[in-house]
Amino acid sequence: MRTAHRADGRRIAAKIMAATGALALVASFAMATLLRPFMSLGQLLTSIDQPLLMAWDKAERSGVSLWLWGNVAVPLLLRPAWLMPAMLGIVCVGAAAHLAWGQRR
Repeated sequence: MRTAHRADGRRIAAKIMAATGALALVASFAMATLLRPFMSLGQLLTSIDQPLLMAWDKAERSGVSLWLWGNVAVPLLLRPAWLMPAMLGIVCVGAAAHLAWGQRR
């Protein structure tokens, strides 16, 4: 009985991950098509919400680790905006494939 519940849970999780991955990949394609060419994530965030980026800068100056800001946040902000949903989509599709693959015995 427990194995059936576990298999159902894996099946549902695989479907949720596949749907999330598909949605993220479609969003990535839409962003790459509709936004300016090579628009960075920082430019997109600035165009959507200017105070958010200013708050990040203020947090960086007030005590957030310099390593975290320089090695994690800044490289992500310099990447193309469509790359973040594409990465999420690839990870979700991979997780869905992993969950679905384990169902067959």
